[in-house]
Amino acid sequence: MKFADNPQQATEYLRRAIPLMVKSSIPPTPLNYALWYAYVSGAIPALNQQMDKMLEIYGTCPNRIGEQLFRDFLIKDEADNAATLQQALLSVMGDLESSASSTVQDTEAYNEVLQESLAALKDRSDDEGLETIIQNLTTNTETISESTRLFQQKIDEAQAEINKLKKELHESRQEATVDPLTGLYNRRVFDTEISQLAALPQPDVSLIMVDIDFFKKFNDTYGHQMGDKVLQYVARLIKEECSEPLLPVRFGGEEFSMLLPGIKVPDACELAEKVRKKVAAIRIKQKKSGEIISSVTASFGVARLAADESPENLIARADAALYRAKEAGRNNVQVAN
Repeated sequence: MKFADNPQQATEYLRRAIPLMVKSSIPPTPLNYALWYAYVSGAIPALNQQMDKMLEIYGTCPNRIGEQLFRDFLIKDEADNAATLQQALLSVMGDLESSASSTVQDTEAYNEVLQESLAALKDRSDDEGLETIIQNLTTNTETISESTRLFQQKIDEAQAEINKLKKELHESRQEATVDPLTGLYNRRVFDTEISQLAALPQPDVSLIMVDIDFFKKFNDTYGHQMGDKVLQYVARLIKEECSEPLLPVRFGGEEFSMLLPGIKVPDACELAEKVRKKVAAIRIKQKKSGEIISSVTASFGVARLAADESPENLIARADAALYRAKEAGRNNVQVAN
């Protein structure tokens, strides 16, 4: 997206954007400057609609969403791995250009042969002459047909290569934000978002910490493959209950978290209890023995961010509530002091 603003107008947009960024606890990165410059300019109405929606939901625009809006509205080409992608695409286009040039040459040659043959047909009436012309046309028709087929093949190969590059680009972006085993957001995303939410003038966020009970013992008894399956089951149950703006996270190992913007403690406890019951209902069948495993449970700690509280302290309080749940017999929900 290009802007044709004069220096005075550009300065005015930036002067208006910066206070909004500060108010909404937006990190002062070049990406965010560009995003909020576009926002105050009103040049992209669809962007403003999305930004307004995020501000209403979160009170800010989380980094993960800001990055997506930047890609969707401000650039057409992906910024991630740009050099590699550009080189790969240039290679594809160069190959196509070469093939296209060859096909054009073949087509021009065929047109010449066709014109010459038509002219000869007007002058020839004997069978021998007609046979020569027809043979010449047949040979050249086969040549242009093969050339066109090869060019179409090159186009198909190029399309497949571009699709592959797009997939690799998407996967590389996913690796930076998503835990590969569970498909939940990773700790990097959690740390960024909780810091951003905590920096709001009036933060409104709760946190649930989740830990699978006796997970080490489970791994020792049934093996790590079964342990991974349990992690995936629990992650899926958590994800099902965490639609936007809630953020489901694999915190580390067998520990998960749910970051809950705009959710008060009673509702957070209700959500934790709902997930707890679903986890306790998990039944896993071992392929070799056919044994049904029904001993999976999890403990939960709930805390709400207090005024002027740091993210680290919020996590510590939720963890303390989680360990009280362990001490109370596990498979229950406890609220932080």
